[in-house]
Amino acid sequence: MTTREDLIDGLKMIVREGQRITSTFTPEDWKKQVHEDEGGGWNRKQVYCHVTAIGEIAPSMAPNLASVPAGGDAGAGLDLDAMNAQLVAAKEAMSESELMDAFTAAYEKLIEFIKEMPAEQLEAQTTFMAISGSVADVVDSLIVLHGLAHIYSAGGSATG
Repeated sequence: MTTREDLIDGLKMIVREGQRITSTFTPEDWKKQVHEDEGGGWNRKQVYCHVTAIGEIAPSMAPNLASVPAGGDAGAGLDLDAMNAQLVAAKEAMSESELMDAFTAAYEKLIEFIKEMPAEQLEAQTTFMAISGSVADVVDSLIVLHGLAHIYSAGGSATG
């Protein structure tokens, strides 16, 4: 079971790794296509737009996860592709510096939110699409592991 401390450590790792990996990116490096899908995919900047936006919306999602009735699904009816497209588009006009400031601020705020989240909410059982477990476990999968996967896949060789 994921603990509050595990979540906080994971969120700190997102910030640390995101900053470390992007610290050597040139303006051209940010444009490298790194995430392919049916819709064409994302470049590095778009990946960080996505990861930043997820960090920003997570505090409003976590309490909703805790209130899902037994047998319910917090992700039912959610069009993730449309949501992701909107979240990325909303940040694309930012400079890389502004984006990384927003990235850091989003996760620092999320860390503070998790520190203050009532234990009963973190421990509540929930489901989000295919992921079930405590809210802490689901947040760990949806935010921490998902965020790190994007950060590492977008990292690669800064010039490669």
